[in-house]
Amino acid sequence: MIMFKPLIIGASIVLLPLVSNLQAFAQNNSQKIELKVYSQNEQKSSCPDKVLVIEKPRPYQEGSFTTDGSVNLSAYASNISVLTSNEFSVTWVGQLKPRYAKCLASAGMTKVDGQAYSGNINYLRMHFVKGKVYFILDLAGGFDPNDYPLVVLKNSLRNGNPVWAWGGSD
Repeated sequence: MIMFKPLIIGASIVLLPLVSNLQAFAQNNSQKIELKVYSQNEQKSSCPDKVLVIEKPRPYQEGSFTTDGSVNLSAYASNISVLTSNEFSVTWVGQLKPRYAKCLASAGMTKVDGQAYSGNINYLRMHFVKGKVYFILDLAGGFDPNDYPLVVLKNSLRNGNPVWAWGGSD
């Protein structure tokens, strides 16, 4: 029994960091959402191919759920601001950078973490029109398990980029 004690202690020392890393990995459940850009331009290079959005559910809170999101819109535009907002929708607008200024396109959700998006609402969309980009979070038509509408809880900018929180009841 005495010989097993150092073996158990040694194994514990080796395994403890691995278990901690797995726990941290499990808690970092952010999703990468890909919006495919559908261009009307003959020269497709004036538009990005895709735009990546990050969303991350908050830890469970009794009675409700919340998801935080962000997009690096400043990679494509400057002077980004909130154009309109209400309980169910937010639209940010920005001046397209010269490389994308002639882009005429729309974008919608096509993948989540590399897998085809199969959700019932395309709640993240974009328009590239007349030198501007519009990024839209639109929860209209979405509902929670209690048949209440999904709502926008926060909309703002962080480091010049759109950030938001949306949620509902559970």
